[in-house]
Amino acid sequence: MDIDTDYERPNVETIKCVVVGDNAVGKTRLICARACNATLTQYQLLATHVPTVWAIDQYRVCQEVLERSRDVVDEVSVSLRLWDTFGDHHKDRRFAYGRSDVVVLCFSLANPNSLRHVKTMWYSEIKHFCPRTPIVLVGCQLDLRYADLDAVNRARRPLAKPIKPSDILPPEKGHEVAKELGIPYYETSVVAQFGVKDVFDNAIRSALITRRHLQFWKSHLKKVQRPLLQAPFLPPKPPPPIINVPDPPPTNGEGLVSLYCNPICTDVLFILHSGERIFAHKVYLATSCSKFYDLFTMDLTEEPLNHGWESEGDNRFDDQNVSLERRCVKEQASRTKSLDIDKDGGESNLQKAPWTTLRTSKSDNALRQALHKSSTAWTLKPGVRGRMLMNWGRGFISMHLDQVEDPVTKKEKLITVVTLDCLIQLRPFQVVLKYLYTGFLSEVQADLMQVATIAEVLEVFDLRMMVANILNRESFMNQEITKAFHVRRANRIKECLAKGTFSDVVFRVDDGSIRAHKPLLISSCDWMAAMFRGSFKESYVEEVYLPNARLSCLRVVLEYLYTGHFAPKCDLDTMQLLILANQLCLPRLVALTEQYVVSELLRNPSQEDIDGQSLMYLEMAQFHNSKQLANWCLHHICTNYNSICRRFPREMKYMSPDNKML
Repeated sequence: MDIDTDYERPNVETIKCVVVGDNAVGKTRLICARACNATLTQYQLLATHVPTVWAIDQYRVCQEVLERSRDVVDEVSVSLRLWDTFGDHHKDRRFAYGRSDVVVLCFSLANPNSLRHVKTMWYSEIKHFCPRTPIVLVGCQLDLRYADLDAVNRARRPLAKPIKPSDILPPEKGHEVAKELGIPYYETSVVAQFGVKDVFDNAIRSALITRRHLQFWKSHLKKVQRPLLQAPFLPPKPPPPIINVPDPPPTNGEGLVSLYCNPICTDVLFILHSGERIFAHKVYLATSCSKFYDLFTMDLTEEPLNHGWESEGDNRFDDQNVSLERRCVKEQASRTKSLDIDKDGGESNLQKAPWTTLRTSKSDNALRQALHKSSTAWTLKPGVRGRMLMNWGRGFISMHLDQVEDPVTKKEKLITVVTLDCLIQLRPFQVVLKYLYTGFLSEVQADLMQVATIAEVLEVFDLRMMVANILNRESFMNQEITKAFHVRRANRIKECLAKGTFSDVVFRVDDGSIRAHKPLLISSCDWMAAMFRGSFKESYVEEVYLPNARLSCLRVVLEYLYTGHFAPKCDLDTMQLLILANQLCLPRLVALTEQYVVSELLRNPSQEDIDGQSLMYLEMAQFHNSKQLANWCLHHICTNYNSICRRFPREMKYMSPDNKML
């Protein structure tokens, strides 16, 4: 399509608009925004350059630019031709002014000198070359009024003059100059796409009104309005605050080590052949080792153990004694054989299969003496319900329930007592128990061979593999074993929570009750540890009441304390969960709940619901130390202040004075 075709079309008004102003005030970018509807970020705007003659060239060759030059303003079809000019070539501008219909005079809102030149140079020049042509004053680069000037200065070219905060012009300055010169005033931002249409639509109106005075016979120009006032610019909303969730504590097992060393709320007692007593917690052992899970879930109420078992002269006791002695001797012989050196002078069996050997210097007679010495550990009280375990698995003798004094509270309570035979030695057994608590094995543990042997007896195959890796100098492989251990135990712990297996406390809330496990709570929550440590009655009672709490919230809290994972349900009352998490002094759970609340609010399609819930959450979050959620709600209320005031005038009226000031 030829450029002169528009002049031949009936009722199509061709408007020549000349854009003038100082260098680098944004003239060419303003023309590009109108001609191509180009949207650029502030960084792209500062990093790229468009030549001044762009508009003249594009209006001759680019079909898209020609199409966008056509517009309808006040029911008048218009073809707008934009002329760009240089800020310092007077002869070129003299040619551009010829036959112009309107002049757009630009200055930069970040350059006070450019506004000063509007009065001292540009206005007089325009009136000299085209005295009857209307003028529109435009303040460009409005986005710099609200931008981070330090970031803008870093992104600009090295030789560019830095922008100071004092250089930013307020809207009143532009209005004062426009009023003094008697011309309309508009502000634009190419980054925010604000005011671009206002500038050129009103420039077209100014040109059409002047043309209507000169060509009064054109009836289609009767409805053209005078330049309209520009709506105020709403600055871009600041981004909402981000809910930061602190990282989980490192899984080094320090809390579990302290729980293992301090027998708080223990429910199982191991008695070794030498008489040592070790207190432990069923839930940690059962969720880490299938052998202990089968042991502790065994029914002990089938039949009582006869009192004749406690007599050392009883034939049945002697038979068990002889049977166990033969088994221990057989184990000793197999271990001694494993230490032999190959006849060919090759490697020892210790190096070939280090996890199945056990170093020992005891002879068979010494082993029998130790076995006879430990016979007192087998003696059970008359009528005690329990089981003999010598035929159930290696390393175990019996298990029964008995009243034992708690080592912390010094009160007697019913505890599962497990008697172990001479295969289980004290030091390596403690290492195995520590691994079952923490999932970690130190390479400096004494006598790893005995640790591996007890791990084999108790079917703790992960530990056996870790010992083998250490002995084979492949301990880097133990990291994957530890990860798998924690994942497997977390799944078993969730199962125990769901079924109430091995539970030793009942939490009663407003709408029900749920069974829980004190050891798991003590190791993951300081508040629970203080409550169950022995100073309060909750350390020995079986039921604990949590007022103003709901069952759905307590389930989420318990699962978080057990596994470290936050798993909200659809029926969750998030405000109640925030209150409960704050009461239990769990800042990470509070942050996770805040993050969940914000995601649920943003997922709500109704803006009115978001506004109402933000008002509801605000003061409750402030009262219960949910500071991040309170800040998010304040940000939402401030950025949607007008609409919230219209919808919720009563709530805004009775808001606290501190929040009103914000």
